[in-house]
Amino acid sequence: MTEIICAIQVVLAVMFALWTYDRYAKRWPAILGKDVAHANVHDVADMSGMNDDYHSGYVLVSYGYSVSGKRYFGSFRRARFERHDYPKGHAITVFYFRDAPSEHWLYKPPSRWTIFWKAFGLPALLLVVTYIPLMFISLLISLRAG
Repeated sequence: MTEIICAIQVVLAVMFALWTYDRYAKRWPAILGKDVAHANVHDVADMSGMNDDYHSGYVLVSYGYSVSGKRYFGSFRRARFERHDYPKGHAITVFYFRDAPSEHWLYKPPSRWTIFWKAFGLPALLLVVTYIPLMFISLLISLRAG
């Protein structure tokens, strides 16, 4: 019975490796910076009114961009003294993933490692989640047999 569980684990590992490669290969053009949009700053909100120390001293810069006629939005934090660097209408270069334009990077294309971790994260999590029950079942079978 443990041989069957080992075979299932090998099949799952191969499936998840192929899935990771597919996700990585689809995101590869983003590294080359071929898919570019231009965003405009919509608002710069002062976060100093918040009661915690985490937000004090920062501004939240909100921006929007269009890809194939559909609007996407994002935001990032900057120190309060950088507020004047992002006036309303300020242009920001956005590099995006063609299959999911909401997945984007500002100013420069993502690195190979960024794309790798983006592609590897979900399959790795699901691989661990499926392996734990299989390893537990294998342990129970070996304890029962021994």
